[in-house]
Amino acid sequence: MSDELLGRTVVVTRAATQNKELTELLTAHGAKVVELPLIAIAEPLDNGRQRDELLQRLNEFDWIVVTSPNGAERVSPFLALSSAPNNRNGVTKIAVVGEATARTLGHESDLVASPARATQLVHQFPAGSGSVLLVQGDLADTEVADGLTNLGWHVTSVVAYRTTHVRPSPDKMLPALAADILLLASSSAVLAWFDVFGASTPPIVISLGPSTTSTAIARGLSVTATASEQSMTAFVQAAIDACQ
Repeated sequence: MSDELLGRTVVVTRAATQNKELTELLTAHGAKVVELPLIAIAEPLDNGRQRDELLQRLNEFDWIVVTSPNGAERVSPFLALSSAPNNRNGVTKIAVVGEATARTLGHESDLVASPARATQLVHQFPAGSGSVLLVQGDLADTEVADGLTNLGWHVTSVVAYRTTHVRPSPDKMLPALAADILLLASSSAVLAWFDVFGASTPPIVISLGPSTTSTAIARGLSVTATASEQSMTAFVQAAIDACQ
């Protein structure tokens, strides 16, 4: 245990089911954590019908690309039923953004983008002319799809999950604004925060990635620092650095 964040209060806004690793890291560095879930992860509007239909045919694709742990959770059961993860010389390969997504997927990946950014995955991805199944959330931009298309691939994108906003109760709002540090892990978290608090924030605001930073700045939020990569360790380190 270290004390770089001792005496600091940190607000985390991720979905309630996704806070464990981040909270444990912050606590290990001495921080007091205020959990204020502003987003929730839900099924797509079609209840996942298109996603499941495509994943049942995943061996028909040359690559499966998964950009987040939330997407990996939904892909994993289909990989468990498929021969793809056990067939390293077979047709289907797996590419993911970052180690956290790889761990959640629970299967060997052929490409793990590091640092964990969508732009890095596109940079590392080989040129080709086959087919790619791109598994993302409903709010994902077209950066990966466009990048892989430009590399020659035929990309089929599917919405694996939907992000919804959660409005906190009034008794949780004041402690959040009174905190020392706000951690924003996604553009959807930024938008959810803005819906509740406008541009008002704690003194230090840490973003998990460039797109999240851009969304925050566009809404008038002042971002202190952006994590060096999209990992919880880098997220916490950015908070530590901002306090020094």
